[in-house]
Amino acid sequence: MPKDILPVDKMKLIIWDLTQAGNYATYLKDKDTSIKRLNTMYMGEVLKIYHISQDDFFKSFKYYQSDPSLNKILFDSVSAYAQRQRSVMYKMHQ
Repeated sequence: MPKDILPVDKMKLIIWDLTQAGNYATYLKDKDTSIKRLNTMYMGEVLKIYHISQDDFFKSFKYYQSDPSLNKILFDSVSAYAQRQRSVMYKMHQ
């Protein structure tokens, strides 16, 4: 893996948080706010949390997308992480 590419363990967390931010933006959307504007704002906030630029994120994302086997590893990792998070949330609400 090139040094300037984010590792799978970090990418999975960022993708998970971006997905959650997108869901939140959709939930909050009202007639005066565009979903695109909310998504852009929340994406910036998520990337700030991880101390990475949008360019660095997209460079890594494109790298994973360019290799089907790496992309599968990444999204299998995101899926497994999502399942663990759902289990935690389910236990918290019982």
